[in-house]
Parts: sequence; structure tokens; C-alpha cells
Amino acid sequence: MILGLLIGLLLQLQACSLYRDDESPAEYYEFREFDILELGKNITDMKFDPNQPYLYLADYGNNQILRIDVSGDMKVDRTLRVGSHPIALDITPNEQFLVVGLNGEAKLELIDLGTFTIAKRVPFTANEVSFVACGRNSEVYVSSLVDQYLTTVSTTEDREIRHNIRTGAVAVDHGEGSLFIASKNGLQKYDINGSVPVLKSSLINFRFFADIHHISLNKASGQVFVCLSDPADPGEVKDVYAYNTLDASLAGKFPVGSAGLGVAVSRNGQRVFVAPTDADKAGAFVVEFDGQTRLETNYYLAAGNLKERGLIIDKEEKYIYIIVFTPGDSGTFEPYNSNSYDLQRIRIK
Repeated sequence: MILGLLIGLLLQLQACSLYRDDESPAEYYEFREFDILELGKNITDMKFDPNQPYLYLADYGNNQILRIDVSGDMKVDRTLRVGSHPIALDITPNEQFLVVGLNGEAKLELIDLGTFTIAKRVPFTANEVSFVACGRNSEVYVSSLVDQYLTTVSTTEDREIRHNIRTGAVAVDHGEGSLFIASKNGLQKYDINGSVPVLKSSLINFRFFADIHHISLNKASGQVFVCLSDPADPGEVKDVYAYNTLDASLAGKFPVGSAGLGVAVSRNGQRVFVAPTDADKAGAFVVEFDGQTRLETNYYLAAGNLKERGLIIDKEEKYIYIIVFTPGDSGTFEPYNSNSYDLQRIRIK
């Protein structure tokens, strides 16, 4: 009788003991220290200096350009005050100037890369600039968020030409003399060897009224890469689109799982890096694709959510640089606090 009571008591104690999970997880991700330069700023575009170890960032909220020294540990080397809301950047073909498109006023500003000073301000009439691209000589193609048509601004003659061409994200092939415009309707190619752009391809329709996040031209692969989304159905687009530079026809899609925010391509066109909109349950990743097969080859873990036009690779193709929204950013005193971002560097595998 007593023995039976003792056995029952022992079974109850065993049942009430703490559960111990000895099973190892099937998958795990190691904690790793990210290479982060804390900025806490709303970065809207980025360009590498063609001859110096500097990365230029457009700081939209503070009306300045940041010069980042990437030769060792990343650091803000210098800052330069510019006009209202810098939103778009490009390098002139002679590699002498950084062109800054201002969203808050109708001006372009040219920054001398040698001295990091403003060399010239060029006014025009288009409002709310969204994209800029340098032409073959002194002209800059300017797209607006509110004006329907493309504007060409001459930086030497201080004059502008308004074209009967739908505005959009712009990319230029300086060698061939071609201009590619990804508008809300679709992609078109123009010849820019004459005084005005001449249409060279029919409209390649997107099938919906698109928001364009980024455009990138790669001469080696003969392709233009376009990141876009459907504002009426945000989950509809799950690819980055590639188009042939010859006739602007569709070359293929890179299935990243959500709309692309940014794309960077190696010089030989064999490696394509995409910043997707959505993160998965493991985090936000930059996805690398094989440029020919369009199959995924590598994943690079980001420290936070990604941003449009916030992806670039360096000239040596050793590192990816991305603009990320990290968890601590919301506690900064930066204007436009909800759009406060940092710079992350990732070694390419």
C-alpha cells in the first residue's frame, strides 16, 4: 500500500518537472556583426567616384551630399550643403562632376569631384525631379514626378528643351548614343546622337501603370534592368525585368519573389544583385543571380529593410553597399524620422 503511494507520488513529480528540449534546430543563422556606418538619414541615391575611393550619398532630409571614404573602415569624409532635397545623382562622362538633381527646387547642381565644391547651378522649369542621367556631352536628361514630359538641360549653355516624350527612369549608353526611358507605361529606346532624341523602338508595355524604382544599363550583357511595381496591386510584381539594348525587347525576368527596389550588375554582366521589397522569415536579403541562367546563386543578409536605389557595387566588385533601415533608426532626431537609414557593406562571395 505504502509502496504504491510512493510510486504514484514519484510519477506525479516527474510529470510536473520542467520540460527540457534536447532537439537541435534543423536550421539556424549565426549572429554576425554587420559592417555598418550609422547615418540616421534619408538617403535617396548613391554613386561611386570613378577615380577615388569615395561613395557619394544624397541626404534628402538635410540638403547635403555625403562623401563616404570606403578605403578602410567606412567613414563620412566630408559633407557638402546643396539645394533643397537632393534626390538623384549621376557622374558626367568626362568624370569631372557629380550631377545632383534637386526635388525641392528646379535646379541641377554640378559638384567638382576634385575639390568637392559646387562648380555650377543650372536652373530650369521642371518641378519635383525624380531621375537624372548625363548625356554624351553637356546635356542632362531630367525626369519629374509631376511633369509628364522629359526635359533636356544643357549645363554649358544654361538652357532647356522640353520634349514630347513621356518622363520616367532614365539610363544612357554613352558609347552608342542611346537613351532608355522606363515610364509608367513601358520602356522605350531613343537615339540621342542628334540635337533631339529620336524614337528607335516601339513601346514595350508593362501591362499596368507602374511605379519605377530603379533602372540600370549593362553594356557587356546588352541589357537594361528595370525595377518596378504595380501600385494598384503591390504583390503582383515578383521579378526584376531585363530588356535588350538592341531593340528594348524583353530579355527575361529575375524571380526575386517581390518587386525589386534596386539592381546592380557586374561589369561583365554575369552577376546580377537585386534588393527585393519583401523580407522572408529569416530576414532581408540581397539576392545574387547568374546573369545568363537567371538562377539564384547567393544570398547576402542585410541588417534591416532595403530601400529603392539603395544598392551599388564597388569598382573592384569586392563589396555590395546597401542602404538599410536598422531597428535603432527610429530613435534618432533626424528630420523625416520614418525614413532614417544607414549604410551597410557586404563582402561579395
